[in-house]
Amino acid sequence: MVLLLDNFMSKCSDTLAGLVMEEATILIGVKGELQTLLEKMRRIQTLLKDAEKRKFDDSSIDRWLSELKDVMYDADDIVDLCRIKGPQLLTDKNPNSKTSPACRDSSSVFSSITSVPLRHEIGTRIKNLNDRLEEIYERRKEFEMREFIKTETPQITQVDHRQTSPMVDPLVVGREVEVAANELVNLLVAEKVEEKCRLFVVTGMGGIGKTTLAQKIFNHHKIQTYFKLKVWDCVSQFYSEIELLQRIIRGAKGSYGNANTKSELQPLLSESVAKGKSLFLVLDDVWRADVWVDLLRVPLHSSKVSVRVLVTTRYENFAQDMNAARTHPVMKLSVESGWDMLRKRLFSDEEDELANDLKELGYEMVKKCRRLPLAIKAIAGVLSRKDRTRKAWNDVLMDDAWSISKLSDEHRGALYLSYEDLPSHLKQCFLYFSLYPEDTTLSRRYFTSVWVAEGFVTESQNSLMENLAEEYFNELVNSNLLLAQHFKFQDARSICKMHDLFRSLAIFLSGGETSCGDANAKKNSTTSMKLRRLSVENKKGAAAAEMFDLVAEPEALRTLIASGSDLLLDDERLKRLLRLRVLEIADTRIEEIPDSIKNLVHLRYLDLDGTHITAIPESIEHLTNLQFLNIRACRYLTQLPSGITRLHNLRRLGLFNTPLTFIPKGIEKLQKLNDISGFVVANNESSSKLEELNSLKQLKMLSICNLERAQSGAIILSDLPCLTDLKLYFSENSSEPNTEEQLTVEKLFDELIPPQSLEELKITGFFGCRFPNWMGLSTFESCVPFLTRLEFVDITSCTQLPPLGQLPELRLLTIRNSSEVRKIGPEFLGGGVNSATRIAFPKLELLIIQDMPKLEEWSFGSQVEQNASPRLKLLPCLLELSISDCPLLEQLPSGLKHSAMKSLFIESVNSLKSVDDIPTETEVLQVIYNESLEKICCLPALKRLVVMYCAALSCVEELDSLQELTFFDYNKESLPEWLLTLLQQRVQHTDTNVDFLLQMQCSEKALRGCVEGGAHWELIQQIPRVIAYEDIPFGTGTGYLRYSKQPYVYDTNL
Repeated sequence: MVLLLDNFMSKCSDTLAGLVMEEATILIGVKGELQTLLEKMRRIQTLLKDAEKRKFDDSSIDRWLSELKDVMYDADDIVDLCRIKGPQLLTDKNPNSKTSPACRDSSSVFSSITSVPLRHEIGTRIKNLNDRLEEIYERRKEFEMREFIKTETPQITQVDHRQTSPMVDPLVVGREVEVAANELVNLLVAEKVEEKCRLFVVTGMGGIGKTTLAQKIFNHHKIQTYFKLKVWDCVSQFYSEIELLQRIIRGAKGSYGNANTKSELQPLLSESVAKGKSLFLVLDDVWRADVWVDLLRVPLHSSKVSVRVLVTTRYENFAQDMNAARTHPVMKLSVESGWDMLRKRLFSDEEDELANDLKELGYEMVKKCRRLPLAIKAIAGVLSRKDRTRKAWNDVLMDDAWSISKLSDEHRGALYLSYEDLPSHLKQCFLYFSLYPEDTTLSRRYFTSVWVAEGFVTESQNSLMENLAEEYFNELVNSNLLLAQHFKFQDARSICKMHDLFRSLAIFLSGGETSCGDANAKKNSTTSMKLRRLSVENKKGAAAAEMFDLVAEPEALRTLIASGSDLLLDDERLKRLLRLRVLEIADTRIEEIPDSIKNLVHLRYLDLDGTHITAIPESIEHLTNLQFLNIRACRYLTQLPSGITRLHNLRRLGLFNTPLTFIPKGIEKLQKLNDISGFVVANNESSSKLEELNSLKQLKMLSICNLERAQSGAIILSDLPCLTDLKLYFSENSSEPNTEEQLTVEKLFDELIPPQSLEELKITGFFGCRFPNWMGLSTFESCVPFLTRLEFVDITSCTQLPPLGQLPELRLLTIRNSSEVRKIGPEFLGGGVNSATRIAFPKLELLIIQDMPKLEEWSFGSQVEQNASPRLKLLPCLLELSISDCPLLEQLPSGLKHSAMKSLFIESVNSLKSVDDIPTETEVLQVIYNESLEKICCLPALKRLVVMYCAALSCVEELDSLQELTFFDYNKESLPEWLLTLLQQRVQHTDTNVDFLLQMQCSEKALRGCVEGGAHWELIQQIPRVIAYEDIPFGTGTGYLRYSKQPYVYDTNL
């Protein structure tokens, strides 16, 4: 808390130092008082480091800090008020007025008189603050505090990225986890006919790796294939029975309609699971046995299908209470395994000598972490910021933070040290996560905005504050305080989660100033602690209002997060929230914004996305501090107030998917805008013209709608030096565009030359007959040298794609509904064949070609097809190719076999007859609804094959490494010959066939041929694993077969 206060005081002092020099401060008559306030703040700030060390052991110092924080919040408010009101008083002087001297003197006298109460109020409040600060400063003598001159400056800590990698799952460690996971998986899939529903419990103390083990089990290939339904739910300490039932029903692919009672939802859960035929359910972080005993046991048992439930909990006695079939206690790591985990996070393979030199200290570090994986991971984050020397590591071992006695046992030691070691500007960002429920998905883009709005980021001349906030988020990931969520083809650090122990540490250290749920709100109602930040997000019914009403002093709130809740912010409630900086009411039922919103003069962040508002009051112009305004997807809002262009501090304006007819004139005055989502082009006199964007030099993200309405020469994108993300949308035409319209839009597009800074580009609905000249062969590469993501959608008139193969940084390319393209030829590669680099698409990882109804041919040209230029590299980084809804395409390009493609997806390519000329390294192939496909062969490295409704398929061969085969087709009454032949080949490969899996969804007759006594049973029983279900048109059948050769499992209802 104290270093959060330290950073807060530093920011307030800096603002105050600038304010005392302003003319408006002199007019208000408070310059002297403000200077006194500044001096006292700086004196007190020197005491904070000593106070921090002693606050846990001395409750009176902790109270002293709480009182100081209250004063600082009030100081921040009064400084803000001076910044707002001061400039308004400057109009009293009005030296340029053209009125007569007599009138001007009269006006000045009147203004002076009317401003007297305001000046008096501000002066009185500042004097009161000075008195309170003086009292606090004098009380330091009671505690004999020592002064400390601060030398730390807020800056991004430099992390050695060789030492930590957010791309690696940081909690998966060693063979111990693998052995335990495999053992439990075998028990989970072992069938006991008399026991359809079985529950297993994983126990252990917090941070020992229960969730990690459960994740390994959940993602195990046997679990993923044996169970048709897989559901993961983090139950957590405070859960709603209704919401939990609803989530599991959704996970089981069921529907609950308007059901919102336990008695209604339990039968629906049973029905959903029964339809799914088998379920694997993980209940992570269970704190009460009744979640199983009283809520889920009966509906899951009554489904009468194979159900396995895995519970993770800290409480060993729950296993008995829940009548568990098996309990697995997770053991601490051995010292050797703990050191191995630490070493891998801090040293590369080439640094063994350095690692060995620190091994002894590393062992001590592991012991200090009590051999807990989460603690070891946390201390790795601390060590990553230190010199890799014995002295630096020994200093960490000797740090006092290991032995803070007033912390709970689970927070003491490495977890608290990992927080304490953070620079102060990151501490407040870490504590902010206490506002969000356990297991919340944390978006980097969201936090970069709210942290700026909260004042956590110091303005810099060299970088946007949002860029700095993004670095803050990244560093918390690199410090292992956030767990990166890995999604294909995106930065792993963009979406994260937080371990519940780190979250509970953040809640503890926030000292009751934040509340997510009702615990702190209730506590706040009976103590002197003022709640500053409240979240009632997604609270339904009366819960949100009840929680809000528990707050003893809502006037003190600075943050209110109520998105998705039923909290109604009427005029009366808004009038009590005058200190708000952040207000989120997205996806609520609010239909009208009270005019009293104008009184929230401190507001920086307002989120109204997805609400039912029909208008925004003109009085919003009084929110001169507003930095972020989100009004996306407000389907009843068609017009913005003109006052929106007087919000001179606005940094983001989110409008996309809101049916606005125009943007009020004057957007060029909002010089701090760096993100505009959904700028609407209009040509009426009251609207902002596209050319106004030319002056917004800080624009980083921009999307423009109705672009066809733009005038020629209206915007010069190349003059926007910070632009990295550009989305251009043309309106949908109800009729075919005529030649003149096409020529006009082509000329317009020729002028929209993007800046070289561009990284992401999306073009939707362009109806010109050609792509712009700047996408030509000789210019595109130099025009956008840093472009990583490119998307063409609904390009309805162009007959040829632009040359894209020489874009040096392009990683993701999507071409969707280019409806007039008949051929993709060598021009698509750009200068690939003749360029100096000799590489086409040098960094492309994902290529999506979708919905191209006229595409007949795709070729890379004879020189590539025949490999006449062996030094040419084609798609050397390609991971995945997806082709769908191209009904006339007869074959894949022969040159594709020279690429590095690992995964191929083909759907509804109805003229394609064979898949055989693709890279031999391809590991995954999915073919779905391809009517003419006859042959799949020559894929020696293929591990996974999915075939769905390819009726003409007759030959599948030379798939020597195949480990998993999925076949769906309810139209066939027996298994096709190609499938039987392939299975015969696989059972003969005993050396590579140990784990082979066959999954099928077929007709009842075909399924009956696979069960014991059926025509194919002799073959089926030789396959290691078989999962098969009956399927029928427009629904799911009831028959099933689950078979495992070793350990032996045979289960069917046929």
